[in-house]
Amino acid sequence: MQSEVSWDEVTALFGKVQHVSIATVDADGTPRVSPIGSVLFSEEGCGYYFEKFPKSMRSNLDRDPRMSIMAVHPGIGFWVGALWRGRFKAQSAIRLVCEAGERRKATQEERNAWLTKVRPFRFFKGHDMLWKDMSDLREFKVIRVEPVELGTMNP
Repeated sequence: MQSEVSWDEVTALFGKVQHVSIATVDADGTPRVSPIGSVLFSEEGCGYYFEKFPKSMRSNLDRDPRMSIMAVHPGIGFWVGALWRGRFKAQSAIRLVCEAGERRKATQEERNAWLTKVRPFRFFKGHDMLWKDMSDLREFKVIRVEPVELGTMNP
């Protein structure tokens, strides 16, 4: 895995966000970006996400396993502080260039990890509607980690 960014920085940022953007390529070459909230890491350079809703993304990855995942720091204080200082203390956004694996059934351990992540929302009406029956996932391997360049403000 090539990287200008440490894996600790990757997991720190991805741990703060509620969703990420995953980019794939349609059959005609058109880029497609989908929001996914279920990205989890199994070990350094490897992860998975639950593939319940994104039908076009699913068919794109079945045809072409190349994908890119981007997380952007969610904190307004993080951004205001960086604008004030003229510099980010940490990566503001990170892009993972990945190769997707095959779609498969999730293990109970993987489902439990997901339910732990969304546990704070368990009392909301939409919790079960969206997340209770997450059964299929897709693993991915990180090929390269890239900081999203914001000029001299990057750390």
